[in-house]
Amino acid sequence: MELYKDQNVVLRYVDERKELLQVWSGFVPASLFRVIIDISTEFIAKNDVDSLISDVTEQKVVSPEDAEYAASALPEMMQYGLKVMAFVIPKDVFTRLSLKKFSDFGKDKPIGYFNSLPEARQWIKVLLDTPVNKTSGNDLS
Repeated sequence: MELYKDQNVVLRYVDERKELLQVWSGFVPASLFRVIIDISTEFIAKNDVDSLISDVTEQKVVSPEDAEYAASALPEMMQYGLKVMAFVIPKDVFTRLSLKKFSDFGKDKPIGYFNSLPEARQWIKVLLDTPVNKTSGNDLS
């Protein structure tokens, strides 16, 4: 289901995967970038979304302020039930640098960086299908 589409971004929900997919292209004005982050956050709050994939392979550089804005929305998304986030990394070296905000934030969060959408989806599938080991690893007997 398409939630938003223009020349710079497509925002789509893939119901069978419980996946919110952002596909960015070119230089995205700050106002639009923030609107898409807000729409994504609101959608995650109101729907059953396990994963968010941000495909930035064709996106141009994002300002440090916009990168910070997006990174600061992630804890809220996780609070609403988002389990994992993946980036399909850009070809543009400057855009790669703007992702540093997420890598700094994501040290203890399930955030992955991939060269293709299929790689990102495979990682998410494995991560979501893996049962969480709730034991400490110690034998209590």
